Amino acid sequence: MSDQTHSEKVWDKILSPNEEVKYEFSIGKQYIKTYLIIWAIISIPFVFAVVGLFMFALAFLYLKIYLPKANIYGFTNKRVLIHRGFFSTDLVSVDYNKITDVTVRVSFLDKTFTKSGQICINTAGGMGKEIILQHVANPYEIKKKLDGLRDDK
Repeated sequence: MSDQTHSEKVWDKILSPNEEVKYEFSIGKQYIKTYLIIWAIISIPFVFAVVGLFMFALAFLYLKIYLPKANIYGFTNKRVLIHRGFFSTDLVSVDYNKITDVTVRVSFLDKTFTKSGQICINTAGGMGKEIILQHVANPYEIKKKLDGLRDDK
């Protein structure tokens, strides 16, 4: 059995020679924790009918296992990589020199409860916000890391 994490296996399939992941992340832990609490509260009235336990179990599997593995984001020494999905997957790859601007959006609810936000990446020739990394923890810090890697190019 391999000691590689899920994200390492994904990156091994994607990375080109001389390319390395400098920073990787997924859905923020506080976002997951907040929604687990919400689902626990929603499930309480249904616990005696066993439906509540089933509802919470599904929410737990989705939030704690599926979401982090199905949303892997990485910054390499060359590009931004977004890998979404688990059974069927989508890969978005954007070279740093194609990025025109990066914005951060943090709603009141995100700031207050989930401590997460969105990073919106626009590319040359694109219309609107092309790439949106949702529910990431510390979005301003992540933007700084991306800006630093882009400046190194």
